[in-house]
This record gives sequence, structure tokens and C-alpha cells, in this order.
Amino acid sequence: MAKVQIPYGNDSQTLQLREEQCTETTSPRMTPADPGCVVQSIMAPTQFDNLDSFISSRKKLLVVVNDYTRPTPTSSVLKHLNLKGKDVTTIIACGTHREPAPHEIQEILGSTAPFGGRLVVHNSRDDDSLIEVGSTSLGTRLSLNRLLFNSDGIVVVGSVEPHYFAGYTGGRKFLLPALAGFDSVVMNHALAVDDHARIIQLEGNPVHEDFMEALRLFGRFEDIFSIQLVLNNKHQISYASSGHIIYSFLDAVKQANSTYVTSVTAKADIVISIVRPPMDIDLYQSQKAIENVKLTVKDNGIIILVSRCREGIGDRGFYNLLTSGGEMDPHKFGFHKAIKMRKLLEKARVSVVSDLPSAIPKAMSLTPFTNIQTAFDKAIDMKGKSARVLIVYDGSLVVPIPG
Repeated sequence: MAKVQIPYGNDSQTLQLREEQCTETTSPRMTPADPGCVVQSIMAPTQFDNLDSFISSRKKLLVVVNDYTRPTPTSSVLKHLNLKGKDVTTIIACGTHREPAPHEIQEILGSTAPFGGRLVVHNSRDDDSLIEVGSTSLGTRLSLNRLLFNSDGIVVVGSVEPHYFAGYTGGRKFLLPALAGFDSVVMNHALAVDDHARIIQLEGNPVHEDFMEALRLFGRFEDIFSIQLVLNNKHQISYASSGHIIYSFLDAVKQANSTYVTSVTAKADIVISIVRPPMDIDLYQSQKAIENVKLTVKDNGIIILVSRCREGIGDRGFYNLLTSGGEMDPHKFGFHKAIKMRKLLEKARVSVVSDLPSAIPKAMSLTPFTNIQTAFDKAIDMKGKSARVLIVYDGSLVVPIPG
């Protein structure tokens, strides 16, 4: 028997495999960390002279950073920003996610008040903090955090990874959904059920196109300085592209493809998709690791999601839709996740190894387990000892494509 350590939160579980088992593994490529790439990119950005010249002519700055659901090493970037003497507000762009806890803020920023300025957490449901901008041609009524309009310079720090319906995270997403109103996010995410709204696809992807149109509605491209990162398999910075919000994003996408998109030999009967912190925070976030691997599972195969789900379900919208039965309302938050899960369950079984009470996965037509070995043994009983097995490390990030 071969023993494999399966990451589970900050710990691990042991999985025993038969020596003769046809097993393949995949993970983000081993790209080296590049500690100097951030400074290099902000000194030689696209469409701008450099960060210092961008900042020098502006007095009131808004620094936009990711929340706790992204592995972005934000604090290591902020230390390279010389914003002395400026009126700086830092905003944690939470989208529709909950407000971060104090320890999470410390982890994100490295301090509670970066640059000695004000710290704000975006609240998508606080109508008083929003300004209506207009509507996109795809029907999203756009409202944005008013702090965007109260600043003469915006510095965005993000990371670019594959995203199961937006194509990729990062770049244009800092605006919609990250700093948008709740209703705007619901309208945008309803586009995710389109067949072209898929991972690593931008062209023809209505979600991405809606993001881009929102960016054009906001305008002010010359007032936005973007720093986009690509991380390696240890969540270290391996690449940075800075400057224009669109061009820095597209440049980072190319690097993200070479890091996160991997090839596997063939489709598998059993796919084990592992979610690592911080993406294992809840089931809502962890679903990405199911979507990312669906191309690698055979029809009637089994996906085993391994995620601690340490804060439970997360936003209950998709859970309520999946468990209510009948037709789903596309105007309810979570519709996009619920409909994609329903489509996937028509093709494959999904088991969940987590800390969730068993009743929660069961209600969603998922099979609950607390131990990877038990889940795997059950899958082998169903698919046979000759079943082909694929283990996907960092399933929320890596996109395996079968050959």
C-alpha cells in the first residue's frame, strides 16, 4: 500500500492507495518565487511612467485590496508603496463576502492602518455607501462604492487565477463584483449560467464582458494603477504586472495559464479535488474546486471534494436554491452556483470530506464524509479496483485538462 498525505485545512489526512492503483496527480506548476518582480513591475509598468510619477500628481489615494478569500500576499506588496504625505484610504474589496475578522485584516494588510490612513471594509448591502453609475448592455444596473469617486488616484492590488465562470480572477474584477452593490453582483452573476461563462475563457464570456463594460462605465483609466500578481503553488509571488488595469491583467493571464493550467493523461473515474486555505473557508467558496475539475471526470464518475469548510456553508443562497426543489429564480443570489451544481450532478456523483454536519451535504444531494479514506474506499467499491484516480492539489486554482 502507498500512503499519500492529503492536505486538510492546516493539517492533513492519510490516504492509503493500492500499489497497482492507476493514480495520477496534478497541481500548479513549480514556478520559483521572484521577490524582486513587484518592484520591477511598478518601476516599469504598462501605459504609465512608474508608480512614483503616478502618485506624485495625486493627493487623495484609494488603495484597493482583496479580502480573506483570496491567497493574495497583499502585505508584501504594500510595503513597496511609498505613499508618504498622501491622504490614503485602504479599502478591503469584499464583494458580497462577510466582513473580515480582526485577525484576517492583520493577515491581509500586515497592520490595522496601512500608510497611517483610514481603513474601510466594503459592504455591498450598505446603500448609503454606493453611487449608481448606469446599466450595462447585458442588464446589470451598476452601483459602486462612493469612495471610488472621492479619490483622484486608485491603486489596485490583486492576483490572477483561473475562475470557473469569470474566466480569471483579478484585474477588472476589483470594480464589479468587488466594490459593487449587492444587486449589481446578483445581476452579473446570473450571466454565469451561460455556456460561454467558463473557466480560462474570456472571449465571448458574458460575465467577463459585463466586468469590462462596468469598467468602461466607470472610466478614469488614467487614474487607476493596477498591480496584478501570479502566485506559485506555495502562494508566493512568482510574477507581477503593473500599470494599466486592462493590460496588466491580460499580461498576468498569460502567466497564470502557464502556472495553473495543467495537462493530465486522461479522464478519471475518481477525482479527488483538494481545497487549501484560505479557499476552504466555506462550501460556497469551495465549490470552485468542483467546477475546476469537472472536465477531468468521466461520465458517471465520482468527484471527492476535500475541504474543511471551517465556517460552514457560507452564503446560504445557493444552498437554499439547491434544497428547495423546483425551478430556480435567476434573480436570487447563489443561482449561478446552484444551477452549475445541478448540471454537474447530472454527470457525476459528488462526495464531500469536510467538517460540515452531514445533513447539509445530504440536503444538496452530496455524499458527506469526515475522512478521505472512507470516502475513497466507498468510491472504489462503486467504480471498481481498476478505477483510474486523479488527485488534484489546490483544486480551487489548478485547471487540469485531459489529453
